Amino acid sequence: MWKKPWHIKEGFLIGGGLILLGLLLQVTVGPVDWSFFAWPMNLLVLLLLLVLIGGAYALRQKCYVIEWMMHSGAAVPCLAYAALLTILMGLLPQVQGGGVRWLSQMLQFWPFAIIWTWMMIISALAALNHFLRWKVREIPFLLNHLGVVIAIVSATLGNADTQTLELTAYKGEPEWRAFDENRMMHEPGLAIELHNFIMETYPDNTPKRFASDISVYTEDGKDIRATVEVNKPLKVNGWKIYQYSYDVRLGADSPYSVFELVRDPWITWVYLGIFMMLLGAVCLMLFMAPKPVKV
Repeated sequence: MWKKPWHIKEGFLIGGGLILLGLLLQVTVGPVDWSFFAWPMNLLVLLLLLVLIGGAYALRQKCYVIEWMMHSGAAVPCLAYAALLTILMGLLPQVQGGGVRWLSQMLQFWPFAIIWTWMMIISALAALNHFLRWKVREIPFLLNHLGVVIAIVSATLGNADTQTLELTAYKGEPEWRAFDENRMMHEPGLAIELHNFIMETYPDNTPKRFASDISVYTEDGKDIRATVEVNKPLKVNGWKIYQYSYDVRLGADSPYSVFELVRDPWITWVYLGIFMMLLGAVCLMLFMAPKPVKV
């Protein structure tokens, strides 16, 4: 048994143990299946997490591990592991069915999910501790930790509710049907009609810009005329409509456009969590700034 008090060394050992646990799960049960957390299961899991975190905080004086989790000895190693895995995710192409085994599907990688869950629990306990010890000087720390919790929970539990569909619209024909990656048909509640496909090329005839002049019709009666091009999506009723593809054989004469429709109902909460972290950092700099010396 480790001697008390615990410090950063114990934090790295526990984090390493969690990664090994994740690898064992990856080998035995396969990748993380986020579809299990689709609504309303993600709400139930969130409520259960809140109850467990509240119960753990209430036992902090009776359980040394919980008390230790609210200090830097737990937070710093966890942040280091999370940063390393996130950097790997950024460096390696994230593709399905290819790339580096496991690491190219980082969001389905158990060690990644477990470490970020560990980070969320540590941050939630710290946020609760700062809130219950309420003082003005606690505000930056409360914003930082609560922002981490909101961002992680929204990005993970909300992942299953994210929809990505593909819709092909021909000129003069409103299309209401879209398809997911498994070619299952969906009706997203809107139709797209292509009026004109626009393409600009370089002197060597390679595409410089391509876009679509479209109308979007919604079930609630909206009729929106817009031009959609790459990296400039149109937002309609919670959907982002991206210019995705066209008939590459015909180029500028393509009779259709392919659009990617993306819906992420939790993304606002992710942005809120990030904003709170940034605000907390600003407040920390202001609160901790050295006071001017009186002469």
